[in-house]
Amino acid sequence: MIASFSGRIKGWQLKRRSLLRAVVTTGVAAAAGAADVRSAAAATDYLIVVVEQAANQIQRFSNGTTDWNTSPEWYWSAPSTDTWKYLADAKRRLTANWDDVLVCCANGTASTGGRAAMVRESDKAVVWTAVVPGNPHSVERIDGHGAIVTASAKQRATGDSYENGGGINLFVPSTHGGLPPTSFADSISTGFPGAHGVLWDDSNECLLAIGDNELRAYRLVTNSSGIITGLSKVATLAFSGTGHDLQPDYASLDILYTVGGDAGNPDHGIWKTRLTFNSAAATWTFASPARLYDWYFTKSFSRLPDGTEFWVDAPSAATWWNDTVGFSGRSDSVRTGAKFYKARFWSHVLS
Repeated sequence: MIASFSGRIKGWQLKRRSLLRAVVTTGVAAAAGAADVRSAAAATDYLIVVVEQAANQIQRFSNGTTDWNTSPEWYWSAPSTDTWKYLADAKRRLTANWDDVLVCCANGTASTGGRAAMVRESDKAVVWTAVVPGNPHSVERIDGHGAIVTASAKQRATGDSYENGGGINLFVPSTHGGLPPTSFADSISTGFPGAHGVLWDDSNECLLAIGDNELRAYRLVTNSSGIITGLSKVATLAFSGTGHDLQPDYASLDILYTVGGDAGNPDHGIWKTRLTFNSAAATWTFASPARLYDWYFTKSFSRLPDGTEFWVDAPSAATWWNDTVGFSGRSDSVRTGAKFYKARFWSHVLS
């Protein structure tokens, strides 16, 4: 695996590199040097996907508009069941067998657990779904393996082998090209207290996860048929507090993450780092992190390919949503009565 990854430059890294060659991002360098400098206004009309908990929908809007009170350009409503309460994450991904999908998850309730699903973009059909215990906050799909990954912030109500506080579940197909199992009893579990974010780094073939006091990188453990059988932790980055979100920077090769808390937590705010591999020592490390913004309670943060930053900030520790998605270089986008929890770049896909 280590020998093969260096020649396999694809996924978000390849996409971001090609975009960087075509677009000059004036805001990235500025943000790295000053905590509260925001980048220039967007020159391109991108699509943004949000999870909105008032209507409990995945919704798509244009980056080119600030009034989001009209009907979303695309939306999907979660079923009205306890496991589907509080949509928490959605990411658009390209699959070989199921076309373009939105992988999504919902917190659910303590007694029922939450949900994870793949919703096909074209007809909004749910092509796969499973109950996920422990208050899932984030979801991902591992490109090339078809596995669905969830990050749960709390311990399973029914008891499990997780560390106290939550962990990561991998729902792994038994054959390449198949659908994952629908039972968490058949999934691969790795303890991670307070797990809030998960992201597949396709260029490095590593699974990244964030939770209480730590950012982690895992390598996949596979059998002779290439089926995932476990995870091997290869790098960690320590901080104080709970890591809330984890996203690629589409304007560079950096990884962006948010840490919750107010001035009482010295590590709160928006940060960037990179995962690197030392071929001589055969070791993985995260680069020394740099704080971009000294913000509180940020639930999601990312950069578009032209350098425009966008985010969801909660107004207080007791509230986890906002009716506003912030954008650098222009007025923020508002939807009256909305409860936005996460905002993502819709157009990013893995092949």
